[in-house]
Formats: sequence, C-alpha cells, structure tokens
Amino acid sequence: MRATDGISGGAIWQDLKIDIEHLHSWKRTALVTDSDWMSHLTNLFGWMTPGETKTFPVDQKEHALEWVAE
Repeated sequence: MRATDGISGGAIWQDLKIDIEHLHSWKRTALVTDSDWMSHLTNLFGWMTPGETKTFPVDQKEHALEWVAE
C-alpha cells in the first residue's frame, strides 16, 4: 500500500478550505493515525498550525477526542 492510497486531491482541497476558513478558531488539533510518515510530518510542522497539535495512535482515538475537546 502506498502512503497516498485512499487520499484524493478533492479531499485534500476540502481539508485545506476548512483549514483556511477556520484557521484561528482552532485551539487544539488531534491527528489520529497509525501512519508513521503522517505522525512525523505533524511533529515537524505542527508549529505552523494555530493552537496545540498532538498525534495519537488509532487505538487511542477516544483519548484524542477527549484531549481535543478539553
């Protein structure tokens, strides 16, 4: 499986539009993934996202939801 399987250009565009429209409204962003490359990119570039950014493994999805809602 390639890293980009399941990701479409249209989905990325929709995500970017949401990011731009609500950029300063976000207090916390939680990325839930078991993909190492996504976790690494988030750790490297999370400082560019307003508020706090944290990565959680898939088996900690509920914890991620609780954290982001605090």
